[in-house]
Amino acid sequence: MSALVPPLLPPPDADELIGLSNRFGSDPMFVRAGGGNSSVKVDGVLWIKPSGVPLATLAADDLVPLDRARLLALLEQDAATPPGEGDPVMAIAAAARLAEAHGRRPSVELLFHALLPQRLVLHTHPVLVNAVTCNSDGPALAERVFGDRAVWVPYTDPGLPLARAILDARRAHEARTGLVAPPVTLLGNHGLIVGGETAAEIAAQTAWLVSAIEAEIHARPAGELIGAAVASPIAPLDQAFMSAIASGLGPRAVVFDPHPLASSFAGTGPGRAFMADGPLIPDQIVYTGSWPLVLDIEALAAERPAELAAARVAEFEAERGVAPIVTVVPGLGLFATGASERQAETARDVYLDMLRVGEAALRLGAVRHLTETERMFIESWEAEAYRKQVAATG
Repeated sequence: MSALVPPLLPPPDADELIGLSNRFGSDPMFVRAGGGNSSVKVDGVLWIKPSGVPLATLAADDLVPLDRARLLALLEQDAATPPGEGDPVMAIAAAARLAEAHGRRPSVELLFHALLPQRLVLHTHPVLVNAVTCNSDGPALAERVFGDRAVWVPYTDPGLPLARAILDARRAHEARTGLVAPPVTLLGNHGLIVGGETAAEIAAQTAWLVSAIEAEIHARPAGELIGAAVASPIAPLDQAFMSAIASGLGPRAVVFDPHPLASSFAGTGPGRAFMADGPLIPDQIVYTGSWPLVLDIEALAAERPAELAAARVAEFEAERGVAPIVTVVPGLGLFATGASERQAETARDVYLDMLRVGEAALRLGAVRHLTETERMFIESWEAEAYRKQVAATG
């Protein structure tokens, strides 16, 4: 490990990064909980957001300083050469760290922040952008809507593999076009990276991208995707009925949301297929689990709802190996559970975002879900478990 220098302080340039991070981190259409990351490069030092710390509350004192040259050296190693035991990204991060950062780890995506040439880099998971990145027609959509103004990177496991995939995609783009790779990178089933010399450049590029996608979605009607609400034998927001369901979901904190995407879209054929086919992005796995439990409202109304909900939870746990975090009841809404109300609210918000992404992606073409191999990597990756823990504890 390189010598740590406790007096090393964030540069004045960090103020611009903090403002940019707080702005986009406070917008739920761009990021939830501890998702996303940001960085600034100053005199060979990469100052980056710690893992799990929300962009919305990021402060200059939170930033982790890293030796950029050490990070880039890992990318240039022979990809076929085994990096040794453990996570190579965490190993190189330890070696490249220039000062303590309150015991926090740097973002696991530090390598792609290091390789991108722009001074400022912002990575988010925007709902509208993910309607394209989580689309089986994503590469064709991106080419038609954005042309050569964005680099497309197919889904790749986070960490070192993703950084190398981004580097390869940028080099291929430059070889094909004869132009310097653009500052916008679309990550399949993941999100968006935008680089810039100033925060204003990043904001302008992001606004252009989102506007282009909005126009594309609005040109395609929802059709059967948002149908009439599922016929419900229960009066809307019947508190006793909802409390009974919540009690059957276990002793943890439970929140409820009657959002139309959960009560209506989830009850359509496309909506039910969407929920059954698995997760879209790593954040969904981290905060909501890979699948929701889906309960039938008529069955709940015909029986004792608490007992039926508890039985279905037990069946889900026996099949999946974990208890459900999100429970969808078409015709009623969505329940989310957590160790605290805050965790439950995060799970609710993230899953509603996934329903938004799914509905928009279906308008644009077809949804691409993570494969079993991709899903299992995230489920078992220690770095994601750490991020979830930090985000939950604040």
